[in-house]
Amino acid sequence: MPSTSDRQDRNEALRLFVVAAIALLLLLAVGGAGLYYLVGLGGDVDPFSAGLGLKNAALISFAVSFVAILVMAVVSGGDAIFGELPFTILGFLIFFLIFWLMIAWIF
Repeated sequence: MPSTSDRQDRNEALRLFVVAAIALLLLLAVGGAGLYYLVGLGGDVDPFSAGLGLKNAALISFAVSFVAILVMAVVSGGDAIFGELPFTILGFLIFFLIFWLMIAWIF
């Protein structure tokens, strides 16, 4: 027979699962909308166009890096925000640099 603490643990786990599922769906929706906007699926696209360039790639890279660092900080329970701030900033800068150059090179 389950005790009240078992029920509370199950309810908490269910709430965490629902919140994580909603966050994942929201992330996919925002990513899909961004991809639709950037790729231009609605119109005629020239495959040999000039591409994004470094300036637009830097803007996209900043957003992607910021979201990635926020997700990692939230998943770690907030410890990465205060306790490991220098490593978080360094990780952001490394993500930014890699994403920036890869987006500019590929697209």
